[in-house]
Amino acid sequence: MAFRQARLSSTAVALLLLLVAAVEVQMLVVDAASASAKKPVVPAVIVFGDSTVDTGNNNAIKTVLKSNFPPYGRDLHLPGGGATGRFCNGRMPPDFVSEALGLPPLVPAYLDPAYSIKDFATGVVFASAGTGLDVRTASVLVRTRPPISMYQPAAAASMVI
Repeated sequence: MAFRQARLSSTAVALLLLLVAAVEVQMLVVDAASASAKKPVVPAVIVFGDSTVDTGNNNAIKTVLKSNFPPYGRDLHLPGGGATGRFCNGRMPPDFVSEALGLPPLVPAYLDPAYSIKDFATGVVFASAGTGLDVRTASVLVRTRPPISMYQPAAAASMVI
């Protein structure tokens, strides 16, 4: 009997990785619950990603992708209130993971001027909304012209707009 080689789609692989990550986080949460409240399970939470985890980095970058206006942040209830640059109305997934691991309940954005290197000792977010692995992600936001061919004469290249 011949066996067919099974191929996993990229969606199936992504879902599998997400499931594995969820199981790992759940195991860490159980460990954190059983550990003392004073000692965190890990020393820090370091986050890379896109808008699903951006906690305000895009406020400091020249981009059209910003969330520093209502209704963003309306349920976060921070001192001073208002929008925080988080792409949701409250806490982000890294915030919940950080708290579950015995760390502070909010993970700060690296480019947020309200925080210093001392605040980053327990976690920091380097994520930026609009980033992605697919070139098409950026092409939606950035209008670029095609590169000038290296085989074009210099006079013709200067006329390309």
